[in-house]
Amino acid sequence: MDKIFTEHDWDNEDISEQINFSFAKQKPVKKSPKRNKSQSNNNPDEPGRFVRAPLLDNSEPVTTTNGKPKSAKRKSNETVELQHDTELPKPKNKKRKNGSVATESLNGEAKSKPKPTITKTSDFREKLVDSLKGSRFRFINEQLYKTTGTEAKLLFQEDPSAFQAYHEGYRHQIVQWSVNPLDRIIKSFSKLPADYVVADFGCGEARLAEAIEQKVYSLDLVAANNSVIACDMAHTPLETNSINVAVFCLSLMGTNLRDFLLEANRVLKVGGLLKIAEVSSRYNNVKEFIDCVHKCGYLLDNKDLNHKLFYFFNFKKVRSVDKSSFKGKHFSLKPCLYKKR
Repeated sequence: MDKIFTEHDWDNEDISEQINFSFAKQKPVKKSPKRNKSQSNNNPDEPGRFVRAPLLDNSEPVTTTNGKPKSAKRKSNETVELQHDTELPKPKNKKRKNGSVATESLNGEAKSKPKPTITKTSDFREKLVDSLKGSRFRFINEQLYKTTGTEAKLLFQEDPSAFQAYHEGYRHQIVQWSVNPLDRIIKSFSKLPADYVVADFGCGEARLAEAIEQKVYSLDLVAANNSVIACDMAHTPLETNSINVAVFCLSLMGTNLRDFLLEANRVLKVGGLLKIAEVSSRYNNVKEFIDCVHKCGYLLDNKDLNHKLFYFFNFKKVRSVDKSSFKGKHFSLKPCLYKKR
């Protein structure tokens, strides 16, 4: 037996590294289970594959790189803390095309803050509206100088908004004047008796009646308020010889000024006053105008031609003139046309 089984020094030979002749019982090596298609798609080492995040489930552990199982669901008290020596990044402002500013927060979300911007649309619209109103005012103003009082009344009756548009444009023109002639006329009434009765021809918004203590009949083609009597200034409902003062302040418009002055002669008492204030550029010949007024039963009391923009006249009624028997010619003043600004 010794010859058959010769002894060998198994422990000192390197062949043990190549072949294991140990008779000890060894555990069989388990083969790794085959991966299905879904698992093979989740291999991050495989190029061109889309890695999906594993579903969080408390029953199935997730294997990490070191082989230790870790709970897939993060604990509720687990938070991410920043180190004390780490500075928070400042939010960056980004301008957008629409003018708003986007503030970039720490979490990467941008909070838009609308920036108030002044658009030119509203300014353009206001200028356009003002331009249209100014054009309409100039058109109406020109028509009033080219027609008689009766025709002007029909114009406003057919288009009631035209009267409002005219006076709105008229107010816009007044604020550009260095002086308002109505203010001077109002001041002159402080020297007249308080029991005088006044007729304001072409009163507009009846400012004279509100400013003086005398009783005033406000007359115009259209009643701007309840205190105004709507009528043709050549045919008023006032009684004959019942008025002490008749006023024409920037209201001698139209082609039949003779009819207006004759109507004022009818309602005025003998010795009554006629006050006229008009734009100086409307007069071609002042003496000729005064002569036409004299023919209507008046006598010039005084005049003021020193102002650059306006002329002021004071006449007295010296006699009554019947309109039906009057043979004088019609006369008018030059139109006062406003330029486009």
